[in-house]
Amino acid sequence: MRAGLLKQRGVALITVLLVMVIAIAAVTHAVTRNRLAISRTSAILANTQLAEFVQGAEAWAIIALEKDFEEDRNAGNASDNLAEAWAQRLAEFNPSNGKIRIQIKDMQACFNVNNLTLRRAGGGSNESSEILKRLVRNLGGRQESALAIEDWVDPGDTPLASDTEDTGYLGLELAHRTPDTLITDVSELSAVQGLEAEEWRLIEPQLCALPEAGTKVNANTASQELLEAIFPSANIPGLITQRESGTPFAQMSDLSGFGISGGGEVDFNSAYYVAHIAVQLGLEHRQYWESILKLDTRTGRVKVIQRQRREFSGQFLQELLGD
Repeated sequence: MRAGLLKQRGVALITVLLVMVIAIAAVTHAVTRNRLAISRTSAILANTQLAEFVQGAEAWAIIALEKDFEEDRNAGNASDNLAEAWAQRLAEFNPSNGKIRIQIKDMQACFNVNNLTLRRAGGGSNESSEILKRLVRNLGGRQESALAIEDWVDPGDTPLASDTEDTGYLGLELAHRTPDTLITDVSELSAVQGLEAEEWRLIEPQLCALPEAGTKVNANTASQELLEAIFPSANIPGLITQRESGTPFAQMSDLSGFGISGGGEVDFNSAYYVAHIAVQLGLEHRQYWESILKLDTRTGRVKVIQRQRREFSGQFLQELLGD
């Protein structure tokens, strides 16, 4: 009888232990679920506030560019250049527990790869193609890479280099076609066949993909390598020296002293800009955005036409937030 009693007590003890284990597991699950819910809610609230920061930054950039347009119009013979307020300063705002940093760059300071879509469509001049070849060469790249980039966007289906049209890409393990039309972001060119990573690192900063073909390069903001690609026989170092001395150019006659005449590929005003926007909330939540802005050169109104979130890394982004 005593043995039976001990056996019953053992069963009761095991039952109590099982109940405790189940209770602890249930409580742990509830606590974990609540923590996840709190974390999820916190992330949603943070993203909502960061989105407000980004929209505020875009509004500031729009106001800055519209103000510049008004000032240029009142000045008469004015130009868009690196001495203007929008280009000189990094805008800094520090809302409660947050940071907003804005840097505006001229998107007509780079080579618009979408200009290459006009090369064969009109059957006319292929000047953009020649400029790209010289630009890639000036940057230390290979001519084959310039041809491969052109084949990626031009409307023709005859390859300019080996395996750079559909026939070359359809045979890959991950088969795809060339777009043969305007692209929305230069990052698409990283998929170009034969373009080496180091070569792409050198070329990419000089390229852009504007939402239209036939745009011109702003002589006041373009790099020396790009201007030398456009005007290979001109005194571009002298032009850069004068430009950096605080004397921007407003018309083609201003460039005649540097051996430049004609100049159908350049202008002195810009209609496309990019706002680099870095926002931070607390110590954990950070975002980096690039917003493309278009200026209506008739009305002076500016609007956001494209917005992309980028990976938050790199020296430039750290500099934006002052890390």
